[in-house]
Amino acid sequence: MERIKVLAVLLLSLQAFSLRASQCIPTQFDETVTLDYVNDGDTLTLTDGRLIRLIGIDSPEIDFQFPALSQPYATSAKAYLSDRIKPGQPLLLAFDKRRLDPFGRTLAYVYTQELQHLQELMLANGFAKARVYQNDYFWKCLSKVEQVARQDQVGLWSVKDYQAKLTNALSRNDANKWLEVRGVVTGYERKGQNFELKIDNNLVVMMSQQDIGKFSNILTLNLLETAVIVRGKLYFSYGKYRLNATHPSQITLKNSP
Repeated sequence: MERIKVLAVLLLSLQAFSLRASQCIPTQFDETVTLDYVNDGDTLTLTDGRLIRLIGIDSPEIDFQFPALSQPYATSAKAYLSDRIKPGQPLLLAFDKRRLDPFGRTLAYVYTQELQHLQELMLANGFAKARVYQNDYFWKCLSKVEQVARQDQVGLWSVKDYQAKLTNALSRNDANKWLEVRGVVTGYERKGQNFELKIDNNLVVMMSQQDIGKFSNILTLNLLETAVIVRGKLYFSYGKYRLNATHPSQITLKNSP
């Protein structure tokens, strides 16, 4: 009887640890499902045939036709996730505003029954980057988890290809790619209905009138000479590299260049 009590206390302690360890916990779960297999570092298949895309992260892509062409850490990310969750295992889903992506995959924050958050596990161990598409309920929380891994150069953050580029290293080959670029704010101005943030006088981050309110916490600061990391799809126009920012996750203030 005493042994059962000890095990019960241990179980409660482990559950409490899981709650503390996972920073991004929803107020409720929407569905309990069963895992069939892991597709890659951010996609799962359920026993009911649905594909689950993990909200808020982007894991390196696997080239299933030519595995040697997969992005660095892609196969490692799949292996890590496959080691954490097993076929037949129950999982808890929490949904955000949008439940399906353009490919028909179900979008969800995914947790084990012990309340381990898969998105946090992938970010904390350097097997994914935080990225907002449309759903953003946990974007600040996930960004903090990523920031620790980035600072410690864990996993993919130890690879040069995944680190933010300097503005003077940009080339026309980077056009139409989603990139992270780092530099120093050298100016900002309103042009018509748009707001332009200039980075090293070489990159222009553009925000539309309808999106500008989302950046109020950033744009109210004295940004001149502030080091930042900006993210987005790069293009070249009027002699400058440019990207459009529609969500505050695309601009991170950096303490050091």
